Amino acid sequence: MAPVGIDIPSFATSQLSLLASELAAETSQTALLLSTHSPRTLSRAGLAITHLILSSQCTGIGGKNVLELEQDNAVGGEELGEHGIRVGDIVRVGQQPKGGEKKIERKSIEDKGLEGVVVRVGPKVVQVALDKEGDEGDGLGGRLWV
Repeated sequence: MAPVGIDIPSFATSQLSLLASELAAETSQTALLLSTHSPRTLSRAGLAITHLILSSQCTGIGGKNVLELEQDNAVGGEELGEHGIRVGDIVRVGQQPKGGEKKIERKSIEDKGLEGVVVRVGPKVVQVALDKEGDEGDGLGGRLWV
């Protein structure tokens, strides 16, 4: 029996539409989790890494700014602990809200984060390549979370 030909343009179109719907579903799920749970709760579930500091910043492949984040020594322990962040994950790096801040202040802090892609995950560091070329980690200070 002869193999049946596949219409490449229709296959590509269907795959792109499936990817777009998957991205929309994951974006809405992430927004829901971020709006309903604290960074500490997300960290316990393995969806976030908290208590990070910016240890270095360099230019990576394609001229992207790469942030190297490591555990804050004041918190204790050099290693990042258990988490589910992997290479290729799209993440947001932002200042970690303090416990005594009001909900409105937390929302403004969370909106100021920088988005990027995880390029390396080690036991002690996480490297994130920032998406936009103009993004730099200069505005990030204090404790951060991914």
